[in-house]
Amino acid sequence: MDGPPEEEFAPTHSIFQSSLNLTSSMKKNDTTNLNLPAGLAPPKKMRLCSRGTGEVIHVLHFKALPERLQDFEETIQALSHSLHNLHSGITDLRICNPSNREVCFIITFLSEDDKQRFQLGPQLDAQEVLADMIEGGTPSFELSGSLMPDTHTLPSLLEYLKTHVNGLSHTAHDVRAVQKEMKKWFPRRSEYEKYIHWDLECPEKYTRNLVFHNEHMDVILMCWPPGAASSIHDHANSSCWVSVVEGVVHEVQYIMPQLDRQFIETEMRNPTGAVGRCGKLNLLGEAALQPRGCTSTYANNDIGIHRVENRTKEPAYTLHVYAPPLTKMKIFKENGEVSVFNVARMPFTSIEGERSSVGVIDVHAWNFNQCRYST
Repeated sequence: MDGPPEEEFAPTHSIFQSSLNLTSSMKKNDTTNLNLPAGLAPPKKMRLCSRGTGEVIHVLHFKALPERLQDFEETIQALSHSLHNLHSGITDLRICNPSNREVCFIITFLSEDDKQRFQLGPQLDAQEVLADMIEGGTPSFELSGSLMPDTHTLPSLLEYLKTHVNGLSHTAHDVRAVQKEMKKWFPRRSEYEKYIHWDLECPEKYTRNLVFHNEHMDVILMCWPPGAASSIHDHANSSCWVSVVEGVVHEVQYIMPQLDRQFIETEMRNPTGAVGRCGKLNLLGEAALQPRGCTSTYANNDIGIHRVENRTKEPAYTLHVYAPPLTKMKIFKENGEVSVFNVARMPFTSIEGERSSVGVIDVHAWNFNQCRYST
């Protein structure tokens, strides 16, 4: 859960705080400014293929002159044999005959550089041999492009999660399968724009915006102003998948520390109000999550505890899946303090795209928790 108590809500530093002046123009579905804090430019648009492997498909089509059909077929047979034996920089080759006068080569290269080397080498050699056998003396069709990956829309990702994420603990989850599907989501502003809501009274705070909820999980869009950071926290019995949507955030993981007897004994008597001490927080690792790099991460209490930070001067957005929904979590401080935080104390900024009314408690979380405890 990346939502600390109020006193832990402030950013670790105040860069760009003065320019984060959110006004009433920051309403949902404001496509003019894309709900960005004042003074910040819209992000550069990503292409769908940027989430792929970087492979490039190259298509070549030749059509024979009717009077040279015999020579064309014999030459294409020899040429096809040679292409099937080109292995360096090539990941796939397909050859087809739409008709007896046509041939189409579909070649997949590791990279754009490999494709260009092919065009300047083997392709020129082939065209020279075929020049007096084909219409126009050149390929009748030539086109290249990046290999498009299998990607989710937000609705298709949610449908997958509804079907495959269930159970009372992270031990019930196929973590790798879910993370693989999370990585497939290609975020489009038109899909997640309505979930972007900022704290109008304290714009340096990050916000939690509920996208979807059922008994098995909460799906939340987190909005991170420049400099914002969560507390260091655990996830109780839940899985926590995180995917970057836009911008750059850092996830810092720590080994679960030892807890003192005072905390353990207090937690047994008061599960939502325990306080105590913990051992030294030892760094497990950290990763920068960004759309053109590592896009997702996962945590549970068997792995460790973590915090999420926006160290940049631009806003960032992340999609979090907590399964089952968090009801409480432990908050750790680097001075050795540890406490239990009741998640119901921290309301969502918006629910399913609609800004929540400001209240003392989160009614949604309270009602859900009561239902869980009564069954």
